[in-house]
This record gives sequence, structure tokens and C-alpha cells, in this order.
Amino acid sequence: MQPIVKKILKKTALPVYLQLRGFYYRGTNVSCPCCEQSFSRFLPIGVDQRPGMCPRCRSNERDRALWLYMQRTPDFIRAGKRLLHIGPEAIFYRYFKELKGLDYVPADKFAPSFERTYPGDTIYLDIVHMPEMADDSFDVILCSHVLEYIKEDRKAISELFRVLKPGGIALIQVPIKPGLKVTHEDDSITSPEQRALVYGDPGHIRYYGEDYARKLIEAGFETIFIPFRKLFSAKDIQEYGLVGTDDFQLVRKRS
Repeated sequence: MQPIVKKILKKTALPVYLQLRGFYYRGTNVSCPCCEQSFSRFLPIGVDQRPGMCPRCRSNERDRALWLYMQRTPDFIRAGKRLLHIGPEAIFYRYFKELKGLDYVPADKFAPSFERTYPGDTIYLDIVHMPEMADDSFDVILCSHVLEYIKEDRKAISELFRVLKPGGIALIQVPIKPGLKVTHEDDSITSPEQRALVYGDPGHIRYYGEDYARKLIEAGFETIFIPFRKLFSAKDIQEYGLVGTDDFQLVRKRS
């Protein structure tokens, strides 16, 4: 299918399909705070086909957790701040663009090749090396589930530290395997099938362990990992389809 045809279908047919799908799965068992609708169930997602996708807006578990956190912690991202958003998800992009007074910078290394996925004003940015960005440029950084795709993750962490303002907060979220003490990374695992089996996703090149926090601290960050079970009630976790064992992996650059 030609790119122009895909682009047209995305703008015309996809919204109608999602609206109809949301209607089909309407119910009261689960809810999505992103689109503010309730459904009979969430749909299968990922290699493991877990029930995690919203039928209407296609949010996943971490999207819904972040949305709830922003609702309940309004000072995290607000007017007057400058936000760098790596890999901008469409639902958050729309929210941030409409937030008056927020200086919002959506960016990703694959913006040119994913032009039909990312919003049109997403800039090219390789977080391993960001000469385009000055030191101490951003009040907030969102970089959720990006580092597990990047070989030079320590360089990326160092660059994120450099461009964050003193006193600034970043969400640098990665998948951490419960019970894994040391990050598992094997250069001999190269095929998508092998990576899906070992790391849980065909594009991932590692599974982070409990030593992830040490990587952030070594780069200069102060870690503020908050367990979901301290932020959300058992009812929240069930209703919104969250992963109860996850943490919000927040970090701060000391003033």
C-alpha cells in the first residue's frame, strides 16, 4: 500500500474504526482515564498477548498510569515549564499541545522514518548525542520505554542529565524484570524472534534489572522510584488495568 494511501486511511478510516470498536466493547469492567470511557475488557497487546490495550484510544498500561499521575500531580507538567518528550505518544501529544503556556518539544531519532506515526512537528533527536540541545534546557523530560532499544544507554542517560535543568524532573521509564538483580544483555541475541523470547519484545536489546537505579545515580541523578501500589489503590490497578509491580522511575537533577 502506498504511503499516501496509508496516511489518508489513518486520518479517515482509523478514527471511525476505533469509535466503533470502543462501542462494541463498551461495558463497566474496566476504564480508561485517557479517553474517559469504560469497557467490558482491555484487548490483547504485546508478545505475551496480555489484556492491556484500550479498545477506543489504544492506550496501554503505562500510558494510563502516567495519565492518572498527571491528573493527580498537576504540578508535574504545567504551564510555564519546558518539556522534552521522547517518542511522543499521540494521546499525550494532543494533551500537551493544548496545554497553554507549556513549551513542548516532541522528539525522536526515528521521526523521519515514522512520519506516519509521530506528529508532523516531531523533531529528529538522537538522545545518545544531542548537540542541538543546550545544557540545562528542560524542566521536565519524558522518556518512557526507550532505553531498552538503545545500545549506548549510558550515553543517553548522561545526555538526558545534561539537558535537564537543575531541580528538573525526568521520567526515564524502562521495563525491569521482577527478581532480576543485574541487567541482562547478550550481544549474541540478534533475531527479533530471540529478542521477543528473552526480552519480551522483538526490538528490545536488554532486560533491565534492579541495578538500573545505580546507572541513573552514576550519571548524577537522584532517583525517586515510586511503587504503583503506593500511588494507586488496588481498585485503581484493577479498574485501569495497571501493572501492580511497576514503579514510576522518576529522577531529579539536584539544584
